[in-house]
Amino acid sequence: MYLHRLELRAIGPYPELVTIDFAALAASGVFLLEGPTGSGKSTIIDAVVFALYGGLAGEGSTHDRLHSQHADPGVEPFVELVFETGAGVYRVRRTPQYDRPKQRGAGTVRQQASAQLFRLAHPADAIGEPVSSRIPEIGLEVTRVVGLDRAQFLQTVVLPQGEFARFLRSPGEDRRKLLQSLFGTQVYDRTADELAARRRAVQAEVEAADARVRDALARFAQAAGTAADEQSAADDHAVADEHAVSATLHALQAAASEAVTRRANAVAALDRARAHEQDVAARLAARDRRAALLARRRELDERAPRVAAARERLDLAERAARVTASADGLDAARARAADTAGAASDLRRRSGIPDTADVVARRADVATCLGAVRHLVPVEDTIAGRRRALADAAARAGRLAERIRELDVALEARPAGRTALVEDARAAATAASDAEAARAETEQVRQLRADLDARDASVAAVAAAEPVVAERRRRAEELLEAERSLRARRIAGLAGELGAALEPGNPCPVCGAVEHPAVAVPQSDHPDADSVEAAAAATRAAEAALAEAATDLAVERAALERLRAAVGDTDAATLAERAAAAAARLRTAHDAAVHVAELEGRRTAFDDETRALEREHHAVQADRAVLVATSAADEDRLGQDAAAVADAVDRAGELLAAPWATTDQEPDAGAGTGAGAVPSLRAAVEALEALVARADAVSAADERAAAAARAVLEREVEVARTLADHDFDSLETARTAVLSTEQASALRTEVTAAEREHAVVEAGLAEPGVVAAAEDTDEDLDAEAARAAHRAAVEQADEATRAAVSATDRADASARCATDLDRAVRSRDALSARSRAVVRLADVANGAAGVNPTGITLGTYVLMRRFEDVVAAANDRLRGMLAGRFTLETSDEREAGSRARRTGLALAVHDHSTDTRRAPGSLSGGETFTVSLCLALGLADVVQAEAGGVSLGTLFVDEGFGTLDPETLDDVIGQLARLTAGGRQVGIVSHVEELKQRIPERIAVRRTPDGGSRVTTTV
Repeated sequence: MYLHRLELRAIGPYPELVTIDFAALAASGVFLLEGPTGSGKSTIIDAVVFALYGGLAGEGSTHDRLHSQHADPGVEPFVELVFETGAGVYRVRRTPQYDRPKQRGAGTVRQQASAQLFRLAHPADAIGEPVSSRIPEIGLEVTRVVGLDRAQFLQTVVLPQGEFARFLRSPGEDRRKLLQSLFGTQVYDRTADELAARRRAVQAEVEAADARVRDALARFAQAAGTAADEQSAADDHAVADEHAVSATLHALQAAASEAVTRRANAVAALDRARAHEQDVAARLAARDRRAALLARRRELDERAPRVAAARERLDLAERAARVTASADGLDAARARAADTAGAASDLRRRSGIPDTADVVARRADVATCLGAVRHLVPVEDTIAGRRRALADAAARAGRLAERIRELDVALEARPAGRTALVEDARAAATAASDAEAARAETEQVRQLRADLDARDASVAAVAAAEPVVAERRRRAEELLEAERSLRARRIAGLAGELGAALEPGNPCPVCGAVEHPAVAVPQSDHPDADSVEAAAAATRAAEAALAEAATDLAVERAALERLRAAVGDTDAATLAERAAAAAARLRTAHDAAVHVAELEGRRTAFDDETRALEREHHAVQADRAVLVATSAADEDRLGQDAAAVADAVDRAGELLAAPWATTDQEPDAGAGTGAGAVPSLRAAVEALEALVARADAVSAADERAAAAARAVLEREVEVARTLADHDFDSLETARTAVLSTEQASALRTEVTAAEREHAVVEAGLAEPGVVAAAEDTDEDLDAEAARAAHRAAVEQADEATRAAVSATDRADASARCATDLDRAVRSRDALSARSRAVVRLADVANGAAGVNPTGITLGTYVLMRRFEDVVAAANDRLRGMLAGRFTLETSDEREAGSRARRTGLALAVHDHSTDTRRAPGSLSGGETFTVSLCLALGLADVVQAEAGGVSLGTLFVDEGFGTLDPETLDDVIGQLARLTAGGRQVGIVSHVEELKQRIPERIAVRRTPDGGSRVTTTV
């Protein structure tokens, strides 16, 4: 990733717009970001990290330091960065959360953070293609295109202050957590956990398989009827002997086959006995049936003449019945003809109609008139109601006009009332706008009160810590003096100690002589080396306790100074007054806000009422207009309909005045009246309909009389033909031959019963069994012997069936259980074979002592290999620095003084000048910086390789180069220059004066008189 351009405004100490062209600065590979301490160098790096990830570079940094305190509060702070990766060129712009002044009224309002991401065609593209404006989406997209998250970015691109030594000196467990987050090796820990879970699962499956083998063996023994060996069943690897199981199954199957054969023979004998018994019984029944049938045939032969006479008499009666039926129809037709002729004559006489032709002509005239006026009857019925409706409509139109005038008056008064409500709401809103300022004042008073309380507590803490420091200082001085005294006494008595160690004949370790004429004797209170070392240890412990107490006191004093600066001259009484005033302002603003809401509700209700009045006004106007228009149209149609009804009444009256229509011969038909006497069109229509009905009745009576006369003629012809067809010479002869219903039923029953009985007897005698029964004798038909043989065969068959079923069931059950047993054993063996690999792999991955002697888990092993790559990369750079004196070494042992578990990530420094291994904490300041920088650069190289070949084109080093001597500084600059050979841009953040002479391209940060900072770029 390469940085092209950075712009920022109102960020940190920079109130004005700052633009940095990294592409131009990094043309030579290395550039310097220099300036006094606290001028804002780290803020530029914070701006880069904030633009990309929305966070800051330094550990523990907060977003409060982003918004510049030197800029105008109304100026929007922002950071904009143009960068390039393998995925393309992008521009990201972010604004942090900040408080801006309200647009109306006093106080501030919290402005939320925002972000925008654009994809550019080239670094100078000023517009670009929008990618997203949502902060979460931008964070994911930046991580994707850069290839690093924020933690990896800070370890590979931006190396902030304090991060070098922390990684070098941290214990192995802390390194494990950091490396795990950088290299993403959590998957290996999850793999080890998954393998452990699978190990437990396969062990449970193996135990379940053993249980299934024991259960299958027990079920086989139970099915076979033998006793299982409990010890063999309990053993995880012991199963039933295959040959014994096979032999048992063979014996059971042989016994079952033999029992099945016996059952088949017994069943065959039973079938033969049953068939013989049934044959004997059937032949006996056939012989008895033949005798009964012969007796019934003799009875039928005796009744045959009487049945034949009855059949002949029934035939004669049926022919006579058909003749008499036709005669009865003729008599009925003659009676109907006489009745219809009399009725037609009587109806014509009463109607005054002389003949049928006159009836047809007059009916046509009346029907034509009816068709022309009948549809006006409903119109006549509505005329009175329509006249009343017109009067009602006129009255309603007057009422609607009066309502319109009332609504006009009400609507004219509405604007003045709304204006009064709006003015009241505006005044209340002005009073409520002070709420935000009052809350800010309240929060400030609360914070000051908390700082005032904390200041009092800090004064007490400083007062308590000072005696502790004095006491520990006195104690440390006493122990130091005691140690010095012991060392002086030990040095003074060394001669006696050496003399005590001399032996005659041995050379003196001082002068080399073998003679010792005056051997010094050690004093009685001479201290030994252990006493001196114990005094030194006590002195170091006292000094450590003193340093700890002094540190605590310094922290408390710094906190006290900070609180004093924050509180100033403020006292509790002043804070109480300010709090009361702020609370009063807040209550007043709250009451005004409540009143604003109430007025707003009243205004909304007032507007709703106004709109309701307007809607009613429009509706009333529309109703009145529709009513007036409808009434006019209805009045016109009413006049037309009344004229049409009057014409229809006159036309009907003319027909009703005719002489034939005014007859008085039919009282129930309604008397006709003259034209001048018709009361209404409905009455005239009813009179005309009565005339039509009277004419239709006369015509229908004439038609019925003619039809009855034709029917009489047809019946006479039919009776003559029927007499000839059935051989009767007269109608009287036929009537004599007719039988009553009871007589005919009795004769028919007798004939039918005789015919049915004869058919049954003949069919029975023709049956094969009955025919064969004629030849059977009593000796051939012994039923008792056949039944005895059948019972004996049944008993034998039942016994053989029970034995066969029992043997077959036992053999089948044993075979199924043997199959289950074999399947369970094979499944257990296969599962055991598969589980061994899973168990061993899980034990190796989780560091089980019996399988993995090192005790290092899979995740830790992977991190060890990655850490070895990091150390190798660091040593490659470290060989060219500090005269090649140091190299880094890894170890899987616990680090000195650490109680943590073995991580395999311990780190030691090999000092080649003394050929010893040293702890990283024993290095000096410059050595620590150099070794830490090499380690950080090596970590960056490995992370870059592990991240899929991410291109890290720009690198920032923010660390104190002032701890290096000139020679070491040359080595470090040379190593950083090696990075630029591969196309990297390296930015060094430092205030060391010597670097200005070595690096011409620089970004200079200087403070301004008003408290802010400015940036000057030199290319």
